[in-house]
Amino acid sequence: MTTTRHPATGEVALKFPSSRPSPRDSRPDPVDNAELRPSPHEESSMPLAVSLIAPSSYTAPEAIDAGIRGLEALGAEVRCDEPLQTPRRYLAGSREHRLAQLHAAFDDPETRAVWAVRGGYGAAQLVDGIDWSRLVRSNKPLIGYSDVTVLLDHCHRHGVPAIHGPVAKAATGVLEGEADQREIVLRQFEETLALIQGPTSLDYPLAPYKDAPATLEGSVVGGNLATLASLIGTPAGFRAPPGSLVILEDVGEPYYRLERALWQLVHGGALDRAAAVCLGTFEGCRPYDDTPLEAIVAETLAPLGLPLYTGLPSGHGLHNRPWRYGATGRIAGNRLTIDG
Repeated sequence: MTTTRHPATGEVALKFPSSRPSPRDSRPDPVDNAELRPSPHEESSMPLAVSLIAPSSYTAPEAIDAGIRGLEALGAEVRCDEPLQTPRRYLAGSREHRLAQLHAAFDDPETRAVWAVRGGYGAAQLVDGIDWSRLVRSNKPLIGYSDVTVLLDHCHRHGVPAIHGPVAKAATGVLEGEADQREIVLRQFEETLALIQGPTSLDYPLAPYKDAPATLEGSVVGGNLATLASLIGTPAGFRAPPGSLVILEDVGEPYYRLERALWQLVHGGALDRAAAVCLGTFEGCRPYDDTPLEAIVAETLAPLGLPLYTGLPSGHGLHNRPWRYGATGRIAGNRLTIDG
């Protein structure tokens, strides 16, 4: 196992001292102090160390390195198995390799969270091989989204903390890109690190669609629409808890595929006990005609009578704010507040 750390100097958003030198040949330049706002957590005496895992698709090593540099610039200490990946087709490794890596990450007593490098495909293959008792004992959150949705959902079912939020490779956006975009990515990673540290209440913009009630409360679950639909009819299948607010998002799918996936969830019983559906972002999803996606979703949800909300900044693309999976969410005043 290797350990890398950025020797952050000056004020940063989250500063965690570390006594360990980094074996990395090159280190990122310190992020400008004006870009990283001070955080209430920056005086913590404990280093925030995180374990990286690759539970799904293969990721180019340079993308992983760039993401690690971004996390290091925020003061996080990043650890990962060697090798992190042993490519097998389009996967990051064999099922056995990915399971062993996941268990080792949760077993590591020196890290505070387990962070997926990316999504893609393959996480569902791991569910029935996970020793959930080991994850429960660790009591540290798994972080990710997209294909990792299935693992977040099963973590919640077994009492393991989970955070639906940006994957580790996306931390490159802290250091690269236009200033306004870096600011957005920075804020999202600050929020994610704060959720790792402990209870943190966050609120998000959310608009009711048509006659959806102005106020509603329930546990917040869900994630990637295509991933959840693909699980219908399997032992890993998604079932919304009673009274839950189900967040759905996706990327690169034409509208007819989104409708088909949602139809599977509705008629497969996945949403029978839900209280509402909240739409996140649908980055690069192509319409067929001028029918808006909200109208298609509302029509498909009609047999269940579920209210619909839109505009949540969660999903693929620039806006992907984190939220604690299974926490209580309250809709009021065009905002969704989620307890940490």
